Amino acid sequence: MSKFLGEILTKYGIHLLHVNALGLPQVTHFEFIYRAQKIEPTFEMFNFFYYVTYTGGFYSFNSRTADVLPCSRDPPKSFHDWKHKFFYIRCGVIPIDMHYRTESEGVPKVAVWFIRR
Repeated sequence: MSKFLGEILTKYGIHLLHVNALGLPQVTHFEFIYRAQKIEPTFEMFNFFYYVTYTGGFYSFNSRTADVLPCSRDPPKSFHDWKHKFFYIRCGVIPIDMHYRTESEGVPKVAVWFIRR
């Protein structure tokens, strides 16, 4: 358990055993994203994007939707063609320009470097 997860649980006043199995990955994913950008995550940052919920005897975390700008003016109404879209991401969480590869572009070729011992 990381210090960040401990801070989240302490500030919300809940025990690790009471967190839904789907709630923990939200916290760790949030932490990994910030740490990858060399930013120390805090409870205040997490609480800005998520709020704690209680359902079926367990706590979890839901995204705050009010005052959050979507990355599309026309969010999808359904995901019948989900394999082509895979999943929907808010553009504000992507810190770099990313190329969306089409199927016709194929798999990118990347050189593999081996370390000899």
